[in-house]
Amino acid sequence: MRFAYRFLALLLCATMAAYAVSEGNSWDKIRYNGGTFQTKVDPKDWGNHLTVTSDLITFKLKDGQLVEIQSNSVTGLSYGQEAHRRVGTMIALGILVSPLALFGLMHKTRLHFIGIEYKDKDGKGVGLLLQGHKENYRAILTALEGATGAPLSVSEKDREYVPGLPNTKIVSEKATAAFSEAAPTGSVAVKSTPNAADVSIDGNFMSNTPTTLKIVPGKHTIKVTKSGYKEWTREITVSAGSDVQLNAVLEKE
Repeated sequence: MRFAYRFLALLLCATMAAYAVSEGNSWDKIRYNGGTFQTKVDPKDWGNHLTVTSDLITFKLKDGQLVEIQSNSVTGLSYGQEAHRRVGTMIALGILVSPLALFGLMHKTRLHFIGIEYKDKDGKGVGLLLQGHKENYRAILTALEGATGAPLSVSEKDREYVPGLPNTKIVSEKATAAFSEAAPTGSVAVKSTPNAADVSIDGNFMSNTPTTLKIVPGKHTIKVTKSGYKEWTREITVSAGSDVQLNAVLEKE
């Protein structure tokens, strides 16, 4: 009898989840950390809107930009440091944070990165890197997985934060480290006065000072910001194996 009750409970939960996906789920506490859009919306701003249905994923930024993704075009989902690595590399954001540095950052502040990889109308692989809130990221991942059927990639150490999702692919820390070592990057160390300022690269929030980032070669815009101070900006060119040191002295507004 107890088994029957459990079975009925699981069946009811599955039915409710399927119904919720078909009717659509929406969230406003979403941050945008990079992808299809070029925007001036603050990457720390929660005021963006995500809707997931069985047929369509819609993401709208505060500046009015809108992307619509057919659910059946999604090729992969990811969470945490794996989301940052996969999407950042896939869409050539020009940013590749080393897994070790990102792991340390995430486990101090718990940044719930969510990666959505998909094919555009021309068949090109693109993606979005979002950040969910601690109160909604599990629901977002559940809705995305239910709507798309795509596998969810997550690192071994982040697996505990996404329990109960059946279509989960665990990525070993060794594999992630091997990928990082194989990728051609340059090192950019950023410190600031005063300390604990926000660091953004090409419009994407990355970390707080002091920090050392691994970045793919090319031209990049580094911005250092802190409330009550003027924005500090530098244009730099990074080459493979280079080591750039930046010291941002912020002026009060």
